[in-house]
Amino acid sequence: MTPEAAEQAAEIFLHCREQGSKIDTLPEACRPATIGEGYEIQDAVLRLDGAFAMGWKVAATNHATQSMLGINQPFAGRMPNTALALSPLDIPAGKFANPALEGEFAVMLGADLPEAADPYEAETVRDAVATVIPAVEIVDYRIGDRKAAGENTLIAAGTVAGLVLGTPCTDWRQFDLPSHRVALHIDGELKGEGEGSMVLGDPMNALAWLANLCIDLGQPLTAGQIITLGTCTGLAPIAAGSSSTVDFGPLGEVCLNF
Repeated sequence: MTPEAAEQAAEIFLHCREQGSKIDTLPEACRPATIGEGYEIQDAVLRLDGAFAMGWKVAATNHATQSMLGINQPFAGRMPNTALALSPLDIPAGKFANPALEGEFAVMLGADLPEAADPYEAETVRDAVATVIPAVEIVDYRIGDRKAAGENTLIAAGTVAGLVLGTPCTDWRQFDLPSHRVALHIDGELKGEGEGSMVLGDPMNALAWLANLCIDLGQPLTAGQIITLGTCTGLAPIAAGSSSTVDFGPLGEVCLNF
């Protein structure tokens, strides 16, 4: 894919964001033919938007989501600095066209994860994690028929729309993340709940998967990056005028008002 084609695709996604619209597919001239080209388009989105990457998200970390999207593995999205915010957060009307929420564990890395002799696994990435942060991803899709769009286009559109962070926890090793429950409420009604085991069995498995992907992309993970690791609650749409509290138990809450 040429830089011009990547920028054409990026311009389409940014136009969709500005207009609150969706597309079902990209024009053939700028449609990514490989996973790598999908990530090239993500880079172009950040360049044209004047943003820079603070980290990544990992998406499709359970079989139900993968089946819904017609894929068989996770994918990743870059985290622009403009997407990050702190709880509690008031979100102005119109900022997101079709918002939906996911409760997730995020981490901030305290050490690099460079290329190694063996692929990373949960145990070999754990020591690189400085803090675990309760987080809510605000999803705002730019693809209409996501299953028909295909994996490469899903990746191209995968840049994070919004991530709201709670209070970081440095003593996170006291918690068993796979069995740690997260509950998402909208206007006081439970809309989704689950455990860290929904994230590839253990959120650290998602971090290891991403570390290996980023090495393949030639962009190894580095200290200071923020990574959100995949939904523990499923996806819950939210309307203007509503409020949400996502409860992470002893890790705290993340609160949003739309």
